[in-house]
Amino acid sequence: MDAGDIDGFTKMQKAYDSLMKSGKFTAAQNKGESGNVIDSIGELVALCEREGFIPRYYVDTPNDKVDRTIQDLQTYTQTLINEEANLGTMIESALKKIEADKEREAQVDVDDIDEDLEE
Repeated sequence: MDAGDIDGFTKMQKAYDSLMKSGKFTAAQNKGESGNVIDSIGELVALCEREGFIPRYYVDTPNDKVDRTIQDLQTYTQTLINEEANLGTMIESALKKIEADKEREAQVDVDDIDEDLEE
């Protein structure tokens, strides 16, 4: 629309609408299929007034790939911390190497400045 191509916009809008309807991505199509979804503030308020609280729904298994990835990372981190006996030493040696590299870089910079001053 910014470019002034109204015909192109109209065609793209029609294509978008038809794809949304054929894929059943619209809210009206999804609401009729599953009655256990809260998709508005009014329904949430009605649930709170009816139940007196919002129940917590806990699912014991991961829902999708992201949940499984997060669970894997948490398990890996817990195993790394609990079972890696040499972890503290590895971290300390890495920090010492980083500090030594910084000192070496600072010394090289000072040497370059001294050479430039001599010239």
